[in-house]
Formats: sequence, structure tokens, C-alpha cells
Amino acid sequence: MSLLFVPEDEEYDDKAETLFVPDDHEPDHIVSELEQKDKAEEIEAEYVEPENQPEISEERTRAHYARAMAQDDEGSIPVVREEKAEVTAIYESREVCCLLPLGFYQEIVENMLAKDGLLILGRGLGCEVITANLLYALSLPSVTLERGKTVTKKKSLVILLGAGEEEIVKLNDLLVELRWLNAVAGNDTENELEPALRVVGGSDLANTNKRRDMYMKGGVLSISSRILVVDILSGILKPLDITGFFVLHAEKIRETLNDSFIINLYRDQNDWGFVKAISDEPESFTGFTPLASKLKYLRMSNVFLWPRFHVEVTSLLMLRSSKQKMRSTVTEINVKLSKKMAKIQTAILSCLTACLQELKRHNPTLDTDYWDVENLHDTDFVTRVRLSLESQWHRISWTSKQLVYDLGTLKELLASLLRDDSLLFYQRVQGIVDTNIRSSGAGTMNATTMSPWLMMDEGTTITSYAKERALGRVTVAAEAAEEGQEAAEVSREKTEVYNLEELPKWEQLVLLVDDIIHERSFDNTKTEGPILIMCSSLKTAQQLSSILSKAKKKVHEPTGRKWFSCKGYMVSKLREYLQWKELISLTKRLNTELVEKANEDSREGTPDSAADEKLNTSKTFTRGNNVPRSKRRRTRGAAAVANVARLHSGSDYEKTAGPVDLEQDIVDRLEQDVKEEYDSNDELEEPELVEEKEHDETAEDTFRNFYAEAESPHIRTAAINLEHIEKYNQVIIETYNDKTNETLLQELCPLYIIMYEPDLAFIRRVEVYHATNANVEPKTYFMYYGTSVEEQTHLMRIRKEKLAFTSLIREKANLGKRFAGEQENWKFHLRKPQVVNTRIAGGAKFRTEEDEMRVIVDSREFRSSLPNLLYRVGIQVIPCMLTVGDYVVSPKICVERKSIPDLIGSFKSGRLYQQCEQMFRHYELPTLLIEFDENKSFSFEPFAEIRPPGFKATNPIASKISKKEIQLKITELLISFPKLKVIWSSSPYETAQIFLELKASQHEPDVEEALAKGVNPAISTNEGPPMYNDDAIDLLQSIPGINNVNYTTVILRIRNIKEFVSLSKKDLHEMLGEENGNKAYNFVNRYVR
Repeated sequence: MSLLFVPEDEEYDDKAETLFVPDDHEPDHIVSELEQKDKAEEIEAEYVEPENQPEISEERTRAHYARAMAQDDEGSIPVVREEKAEVTAIYESREVCCLLPLGFYQEIVENMLAKDGLLILGRGLGCEVITANLLYALSLPSVTLERGKTVTKKKSLVILLGAGEEEIVKLNDLLVELRWLNAVAGNDTENELEPALRVVGGSDLANTNKRRDMYMKGGVLSISSRILVVDILSGILKPLDITGFFVLHAEKIRETLNDSFIINLYRDQNDWGFVKAISDEPESFTGFTPLASKLKYLRMSNVFLWPRFHVEVTSLLMLRSSKQKMRSTVTEINVKLSKKMAKIQTAILSCLTACLQELKRHNPTLDTDYWDVENLHDTDFVTRVRLSLESQWHRISWTSKQLVYDLGTLKELLASLLRDDSLLFYQRVQGIVDTNIRSSGAGTMNATTMSPWLMMDEGTTITSYAKERALGRVTVAAEAAEEGQEAAEVSREKTEVYNLEELPKWEQLVLLVDDIIHERSFDNTKTEGPILIMCSSLKTAQQLSSILSKAKKKVHEPTGRKWFSCKGYMVSKLREYLQWKELISLTKRLNTELVEKANEDSREGTPDSAADEKLNTSKTFTRGNNVPRSKRRRTRGAAAVANVARLHSGSDYEKTAGPVDLEQDIVDRLEQDVKEEYDSNDELEEPELVEEKEHDETAEDTFRNFYAEAESPHIRTAAINLEHIEKYNQVIIETYNDKTNETLLQELCPLYIIMYEPDLAFIRRVEVYHATNANVEPKTYFMYYGTSVEEQTHLMRIRKEKLAFTSLIREKANLGKRFAGEQENWKFHLRKPQVVNTRIAGGAKFRTEEDEMRVIVDSREFRSSLPNLLYRVGIQVIPCMLTVGDYVVSPKICVERKSIPDLIGSFKSGRLYQQCEQMFRHYELPTLLIEFDENKSFSFEPFAEIRPPGFKATNPIASKISKKEIQLKITELLISFPKLKVIWSSSPYETAQIFLELKASQHEPDVEEALAKGVNPAISTNEGPPMYNDDAIDLLQSIPGINNVNYTTVILRIRNIKEFVSLSKKDLHEMLGEENGNKAYNFVNRYVR
């Protein structure tokens, strides 16, 4: 640090170090003598010819500059440099016992302990185990700091960032296990009653003293980034008191997030602590130089890459597997799709391809290499397409927006086809068709709102086959033939029933579980270990639980082949379908009434522009619509063309396209067949029947009936009739969860693992489980639909991870050293030195760029990125719990920041008017900041896109209406508050630079004054009750004749409103003047009394 002047508390030798001329200058004759001496020396110097001059060399040049630097310059100013003493951290050496069952775990932990770095691990390779061991090794009791000759000792504090609730629970369990292990070995002497991983949450969030005590205790602490950044800025926690940070899910780090803000605050003041980060999602590192960007945000330079194809990982897992290959096996079960499912899948893929091609045709300049049919199986395909269009979303046509939403809809349908039962899938398809139908009297299709893919032949294929799978009618004879009944028996039963197609995986799953149970019945050892079934979602887990309980075993008598029927489960879904159909009918009726009412209101005039806002699609979606009708009796493909034309026109919608009406006779027959199949002693549950009641029960009736049933002896006996199930008889159904599956296998120790759906991360965890448990003989079954989207999606995930690691390896090989500079962020085109005015003329206050600029920020505003960016441009951020405004820029300027969703919500609730009233009461220049998203349009388009979640794009006419509405709201606000200043900011980066310009000519705000403004006036302080009542003053100013100028005269002469209304006309004239006095007197006496 360089100082222009010598500090007062330091002394130095004037004779030895003084280099400037004193104020008492030398006499003139001394100066003249020096000039004469210089002239004489010039005359005595010999003239050297140019050719005789010595050659210029590097050594001669360096010697010349060395002599010049050694000479004293008489016009220089003494500079005293205060060297900052470096801080060196000395960690205590101790032995630590770790739980690292695999060899590459040990190498990873050693590398991470040796130096700070970012660890990118392949999915499912043991992220939580490595994290727990690193946290325990880094959580030393104390750290010794050496600063010059000063030596201090402090408690170690390691802060964990980015951990979720489930991850915190698992990490705490692992840390407790490590503590026990080291306590047995004599390496850990900490108090066992203290938690291994302390969490700041609950009541601690509102109590600063509790948080300060938790920081002082040290250890490993997990806290949200928003609370931590407020504590660091407010001084509750100093960066020098933090030993280090451990960041989970480093792939989520962004420049504007609080995690990056915390790392910057830490590194600006603490250069001896550590920062370590870990990630197990390599495919999330996308964009231009993602590795360098993440390292810049984390302020580190090292990276460690450990993919699944790493030599040490592969060799270790393959070595363990080869030793256990005779005991542990993996069986693939390739399930074939039914014919109807295969046709629906083909049709959906055709619609997806057509939508993608149409989107590329409408946006040729925005097309990227990723917009390819091969990438349709990527789980993030729709998200990435939407992100690529986000910056130009306000410019693309409404047709393109609808196509993007249709891509998401078709992807959901594709997943639902393989996951949901046939009835639920039909409900989804029918719901999409109903949404695209305009509920008017004629029931015609609306070209401005319908999805283009419904006009294709494949769209009709999807709807027709979905209906056929669920509620297509088949005869009992055909069904009995499938069950293996004899021909004579078939001919006697010719009744019709609904198809109710079952998913092919259901039968294979029940057969597999039955075979495992049969195999275990011959195992006399009774080896403990449950059957573990893994699926993708909780809804699928509930579905499989019902399937396993309601499946009925059947045997084909001639061949003896056994198979299972899930008819009971499908029949139970018929009642749910009836409820859904009633709800759809009610919704349609209400919608029709609303549309008719809206048509009546708009009959006086319709906008001419409505006809121009129709879908602009190619012939890909409309083939067959404009084909003239053939006079021949039969035309190839005429039925499909007729279906598309009927769907497009909406003719006879009630009869053709509406939900199928169920016949009660068929439903009763199916329920009776299911009841006859189940024995009275069978443990399988009967179908649940929903009874219709004549009147709706209230909440009180429901609770009263519940408690009445609970008090009955039968229910009370059944409630306590529990039975213990041995571990080898358990069938456990769990869902894939990257945060909890890490230790799930170690806790349950299953002997049979059934993967109902593919999951790449869980496959790796099974490999690690096989490698780490030599005494266990697990059998793994891997189920998937062959030649389906499910198989292609799984292969796409493997290929995507491999390509991500390959890209990261190449970037790491070319990674250079990064040096931070002032002009590093190109998004800040305006900086602090450019706005600071150093002139002192005219009585202006002298200010340099080194002077601090302060902005008081509300603590709730740290959910946004603006405080982080204010710190980056050089403004000191002071967090406080403000009552008025969000940002206090100066004693005069108060800013209320509103993002687009916040602004719309504030207008609806009326909260913005109250906030403006508060700002006008306490500040001279109240300001409303309307901040837009950086990746969206800087126009009114984002207002039109704010809508409830769904797959339909915003109607263009509705968008125009929403734009007008928001303009009217802003106009009404400005009419109510004419002096309100409005700042329109295109992004948080622009907002930070606007604040920088505002601060250039303003005084610094006072924290105590900002906190005092807006406090409840009814609260008494040590100085007594408040002098004025703000509510009464607001009421007084609303009276005609009283304004912001003369209201102070009124409150100085009267004590309350009652005394004011009792004043005479003469008193009001003396107080307010003749004109204002007449207005006030007439208002009080004529309208009130």
C-alpha cells in the first residue's frame, strides 16, 4: 500500500530520506552559481564522433537505467510504502481414519487435501462418501495464523454451501460414523454430544446472536448463501474467521449468484483459507469455456476430472466384478411394446420431427446444430431449445412459440405412454384435444389457438389408438382365447367389455417377483436381504405397489404356463375416469357460457387485426385439408384425411372427439368379474369404489365421521393389528434420487435389485455396491422396453456424459493461468473512475475514486443478483432490515426495485401504492426501478408472457391486451404520484451502473436514519412516544386546501383532528389563507357535518 504522505505515528530520518526541496528555497546567487557550473561542465566535455560511439547493448542499457534510478530526483515527493504482512496458516498434523473402500477414492481425497480445486466426478461414483471424508479431514479443532511476528490461534470453521436437506442428513450420518471410527482409534477427542454437521435454520435465521455463537464454536456448518452473505457484509462473521469453504453442486455456480458473491468477499480479505468444490453432473458444464468460467467464479485454478472411463476407476470396478462374476449377475429383461403402443410411439416421434422441422423453417437464422432429430431423446432438449430462443423470444412469431410448447407437450406424452396406464394416457390425450377446441356453440376448431400437430394424420393416430387402448370394445371370446379357454367355452360367451390394455412391464415385474419368492422358498439359510425395486417417480412407485397387491395369478392348463392379470387395477381406474369425465363436462359448460358472454359483449365491434394473427404453418401439418373430394366410392387414405378434416373443423365434436361415455352394464360386469376372481382369504386388495353422496360434506362433517369411525371397536382393533415382516420377505419400492441413493444400498443391503426403469447414476451405484461388498451376493435385474424411446434415452445419457468429459479433458489440457484485472467483466461499460468528479470548484466536495460509496440494501433483496453486482462495480453494500424501500442510495433517493413478476403481483395486490406512499413520506426523490431479465426483451413482451404454467402459448390478441393493461396500470400509478421517478433497466448489470451514476453527485446515506424511517409510530422508545402521528397527518393532507407546504402550520397550532374540525372560518383563514381556508371550511362543514 502506497501512501502519499508520511503517517503521523511514524518517524524517519530527514537527512537520509528527504528528497524534496524545502519551502525555504535557496538564495538566487546560489542558483546562478549552479547554472554557471553546469555550463562549464558542458564546455569541458569532449565531442565524440558518431562512428566512435560504443555499441548499444542490453547490458549497457540496464546499467544506464540502474544509474538513473539510483540518482536522487530533486523534484520528487517522498513515498512511504507500507508492506502488508502475509498471513500463513499452520494446520495441526493429526492422523485421521477415513472410510474409503475403493482405491481411487483415496487418490481423490489426497489430491483435494493437497491443493484447492474443482472435482468433477462421474454420476453415481460416490460423491457423498468423498465429501464426508474431506469435511471430516478438514474440520480441524484449531488453526494457527502467523502474521509477521504475531502468532494467533483460532477455532477452525468450515462452511458447507449448496447442500440440500436430504444431503445434510446423509452427510451428518457419515460424519458421525467417521467420528465414532476415529474415537475408537483414539484420533478424535471431540465431544460426542456435539453434532458433526451443524445447520443454521429455523429460529436461528432471525436471531443474529445465535448465529454469531454458532460461528464462534467452529466446526462444520451448513448455511444458506443468502443468510451467509448478509452476515459477512454486516460484520457478524468476518472472512478472516473462516477456515475454508466446501461447495457442493459446483455446476450451479453462476457469476450473479450469492455463492460466487461469498467467494469473492472471502478471497478479497482472506488469501490463506481454502475453497474446494465438487460436482457429479459433467453434462451441465456447457457453453463457451465452461471449465474456465467455473474456475473464475470459484477463484481457483486446479481441476480434477474422474469419469467412469478413467483407467483406475475402470480397472478397479472390473477387477472386483471379475472376482464376483460367479456370484453377482446382471440380467437384462427386454420387454416388447404392444402393437398399439408401438404405433402411438411412432406417431408421436413423427409429430416431434415435423414440429422441429417447422421451427427450423420459421427461424433459419436462429437454428443451431443441436436442433437435430437425433437429440430429441435428450431429456433437456426442450429446455435447451427454449434457452437458445430466449434472447429473441419477443421477435419470433407466435407460431414458433406454439411449436416450442408443442415440443414439450409431445415429449411429456412420449414419457406418459411408457409410464402411465392406458386410461390415464387417454385422459392426457383427450385433455390436449379439449384444450385445442374452442368451446362455442358450433364446437369448431380455432385456428389461432390449436396446436399444429393435431392437423397431421399422426395426430389422429395418437387420439384414435389412445382411445382404442383404453376403452376399445372387445368380446369376451377374444379375451378368453388369450387366457387359454377352450373353443366350446368361448362360443358360449359373446358379451363386450372394454379393452383396458395393461403395460407390458407389469406382467414381467410380477413374474420376476414371483420367481424370486419361489426361489427363496427353497433357501433354508434364510439369508437376510429384501427385494429392492427402483423406479423414476413416487407416482410410479404407488402404481407398482397397487399392481403387486392386485395382480391375479393364472395358469394356462394345456401348457402349464403361468401369467398374471392386472385387470383388478385397471377396473379400479374406471371410477377415476368417470370422475374426470364429469369434471371435464362441467369445465366445458362453464367455458361455453363465458365464451358466449364474451361474444355478446364484443358484438358491437371486433378487432380487424385478429384475422392476421393466425397460425402460419406449412403443408406439413395441413396435408389433406385442401384436397378436393373424390367422386370415386373409395379413395386410398380417405378415412385418415376425413378424420383430420373433422378434427380441424370440429364438426360433431360432441359425438366424435369428446370423452367416451361408459356403459354402466359393462362397468358392473367388469367389477363383478374381478370380485369373483379374488377369494375371500386373498390378501390382494379389492378395487376401491367411490360412492356418490346426495349432499356435500363440510369439513366438520368429514372430521366428525372420521373420529366416529376411529372410536368403533372394529377400527380400533384393526389399527393396532400390526405384524413384523422379516427382512428376507420384504419388497421395498424406492425412487431414483441422486441425493439419497448414495447410501440407500448400504442401508438396505438388498439381495435382489430390480431396476424397473433405466437410470445411469443408479447403475454406477450398483457397480460400486458390488465392488465394496465382497460378502454380499446381489442379483440385479435391468428392465427396459426394447426398440423404444426409453432405450434410446438411456443410450443418449451415456453418450452425453462421455462427450461432456471429453470436452472438459480437452479444455483442461489447454487451460491457462488466469489473471484478474479491472476490465475483466466486459458487461460493465461504465466504471467508478469514469463517474467520480474530482473538481473542487464552486464549493463542490472533493472526492476521489478511492472514496467509498455506500448503498443500504434491504436484507430481503439478497435473493436477487443486484447486491452482488453493486459490490463488483465498487460500491459498498450495507445490509439492513428496511421498512421503506429496497435500496437507499442517498439521504434523498430511495429506490423500490421490481422485477417483471413482482411488478405484476404488486399491481394486483395494490402493495405498490402503499410502498410509494411510504417513500414519498420519508424521501425527497422516491424512485421505482423496473428491472428486466438480461436474457429477455427490453420491452412489454415479457409482461405478456407472464402466465400460469401450462403448455399453451399466449394468444397474440391476449398478449396485446396484457400489454395495454400494464401500460394503463403504470399510467394510473404516475397519475397518483406525479413526482415518482421511474428507472427502466434492461438487466441487473445496467442497474448497477445506473446506481454508480446516481452515487457520483450524492452524499452517503446514514444507516440509523434509514432504519428509523417507516418504523411504527405507536412504538415508544427510551425518549418517549413519537411526536407526530403519520396516519393523522395523511388524513389531514387529504382535506382540500391543505398541501405539503401549509400542513406544518396546521400541526403546530392544533393537537388533533377533532380540534381541527371545530375551527371557525376566521381561524382557518388566518392559518391557511382565504382561498385554502374556504376550501377546508366548506369540505368539513358541508360534506362531513
